[in-house]
Formats: sequence, C-alpha cells, structure tokens
Amino acid sequence: MLVYPNYDKCLLNVISSIRRYYSTPIEYKTLPVLDKELDRGYKNIVLIVMDGMGASVIEKNLGRGDFLRKNISQKITTVYPSTTAAAMTSIYTGVSPNEHGWLGWSLFFKEFCRCIDVLTNNDSFTKQPMTQPNIGSFVMPYETIFKDIAVSRKIAVQPFAIQPAGVNIPEMGVIRKRADSFGGMCSLIKKICATEQNTLTLAYWTNPDEIMHKTGCTSAETKAAMLEFNEGLQQLAESLTDTLLIITADHGMIDIEEEVFINAIPEIDSCLSMPPSIEGRAAAFFVKSELMDEFRWQFNKALGKDFKLMTSGELLDKQILGGGRTHRKTYDFLGDFVACAIGKKVIRYRTLNSKPKSKHLASHAGLTDDEMTVPLIIVPTEITETTAAQESYLEMMYGNI
Repeated sequence: MLVYPNYDKCLLNVISSIRRYYSTPIEYKTLPVLDKELDRGYKNIVLIVMDGMGASVIEKNLGRGDFLRKNISQKITTVYPSTTAAAMTSIYTGVSPNEHGWLGWSLFFKEFCRCIDVLTNNDSFTKQPMTQPNIGSFVMPYETIFKDIAVSRKIAVQPFAIQPAGVNIPEMGVIRKRADSFGGMCSLIKKICATEQNTLTLAYWTNPDEIMHKTGCTSAETKAAMLEFNEGLQQLAESLTDTLLIITADHGMIDIEEEVFINAIPEIDSCLSMPPSIEGRAAAFFVKSELMDEFRWQFNKALGKDFKLMTSGELLDKQILGGGRTHRKTYDFLGDFVACAIGKKVIRYRTLNSKPKSKHLASHAGLTDDEMTVPLIIVPTEITETTAAQESYLEMMYGNI
C-alpha cells in the first residue's frame, strides 16, 4: 500500500508536542494523544528512537501481548524520504526535510563535485573519508530543539542526547552521552532520570535497522533482537518514576527482492549526466536537458511498476518533503527526477572506482506502508509526588490551582 507522509500526524508532531510541553516555539501541529499525557506533568521526558523499528516490524516479530506492541498508542508516519538522515534531522530540528535539506544517505554536493555519505562523511563510491569538518554540517548547519528547551520559560530543564559512537549533533544546550550497547543506553537513561533535575532525554539506537539490512525483516536474528529490545524497554519502563517514556522509530523497513544497477540499463544510463543519489529507494536523477522525455519513457518502461517517478517540482509542489521554506540545498539535491519506491526493488549504481557493497536484504526510503508507518508508543510511569515540573506546568496551563 502506498503511504504519503502526513505532516499533521508524523514524527514532527511528536516533537511539536514535546516543545509545547516546554513552552517553546513549534512549527507543526501537536498530537492530542501525546498532549493529553504530557499535561499530567512529568519531571522527566524520554524519547527513544529505534532505527528501523516501524509498526510492521513490531507486528511481524512480536505478539499482541508483548510490551512494545500492546503499548502502541497511535500509528503515525515518518517524514519523506523515509530514511535516517532525513528523519533524525527532523527530530533534532523540529522541521521537515524540505526545510533542513538532509534528504538522505548520499547527496551530491556541487561545492565538492562528488556524492558524499553525509552521516559518515565518506565519498559515496570510493568510501574515501572526506576532510574535516563534516561536509554536511559545514554546508548545511542546523539548530536543534535543545537550544530553546534548555532556556524554557516554564521551568529549568536539562536536555540530554544519547547516541552511539560516530553519531553527532550540534552541541547547543544539550549534554551528549555515548552508548556502546543497547543495555548501556538504557542504563544511561535510568541514571539521568534518577537525578533531581528536570530532564529531557532523546536517545537514538542504530538497531534493528542494521540487523534487518543484513538478514531481512523477519529473520531469526531480527526476531531475537526485537525480543531483546522488547524486554529491555519493558524493564526500563518498570524502573522509572516521574517519567513519560515515548518510543518510536525513524522509519520502517521492507524486504528487498532485487537490486537494479542503472548502469546495466544503457537506455536509462545514457540519459544521465551523473550517477543517481540520495537513496536506493528515493533516487534523484540528474538528466541531460535534451533527453528529459526519453529518460521518463525509458525509466517507466523498465521500472514503472516498482517506482513512482516524479519531477523534483512535483515532489515540492505536493509537499511530500514537508512544508515551510525550501532549503537552498534541497533544490540542488533533488536533481530533475526522483524515483520513489513502491515495490520491492532498490536502485544501485556501480562506477569504475566503486568499493564493493554488501547486498541489503531489507531497506527503506520508499513510499510503502512498511517503510512509512511508525509506532507512537507512550508509556506513563507513576508520578510519586508533585514535581516542580508538574506544579509549574499545571499553573501555567490552568492558573493557580
């Protein structure tokens, strides 16, 4: 089933609800189901993002009575493209991919005349490390939600970001912590929530995405990992008090049936001025000006059943990347056409200097339900006393009661 991002009911709206709670500016609507729970007032707010753990991944690997599945309060969409670079940057900033420009894994930077993997800062084909500073952060710097929350008008709050090694966000009003394991991430959350201060913690973990890329969405390895995460997050929830635990995913995943190498289809490849970029299931094509119609015809003939081909103008006009002011680099990255996956194929390109790349058995970034729909899991814990956060929040919302 084809699913477009709903920017009134997506990851951005989760962030808007959190920003509303701390009385900071919001760019998108809030989610009433989350607002209602936040209105109780909590000392600690914890948002955990599990990479790739879409709603279908939970439903295919966990039973109805399992902790994560039974606590899904609502299904929402991710942003588009449904991939980590776009979604996590939207979570960190509270704005859409259209506005922040971090559209996907591999982006063509005209400033350096090469495709760069923005999350690892490597050349997309040779895998050669780029010079410092990080190219993405240098060309497309952004401000995080933590900057405003750290100086919230409502109450003093300390934001924390927990991330694996190698994942970085700007140091703006946030204390960054490193976790070398899923258990380590949960332990850090417990320690933060046990302090006397009011806290907001945004924790990101790289799995089950990495496991599913290698083994598929319903493999024995994926099921074992999902059971581990289910048990670990349940134990975490049971250990916390005065804390609202929110769990979601940056995107979902779908099993892949075939990798299509564009350079092996000369009718399409001859129309291109450079290799495709962004993502294998959200591929941007830069086409020779005199061959626009030929490219469209040849692409739809070969891959029209598996990809919805749109011009970059169509993608922007329909606000599939979100609303707001389009980032100057968004125009650059989209090229002339974008092929959005609706089937089970992924687009690849092999250059003469490409490093070998392992085949992905599952992937993401397309417009299918499996990739686009993510869970909103809300787990309230006992408020053991009237905390300063609760007292201040209720007074601000409803007057002195």
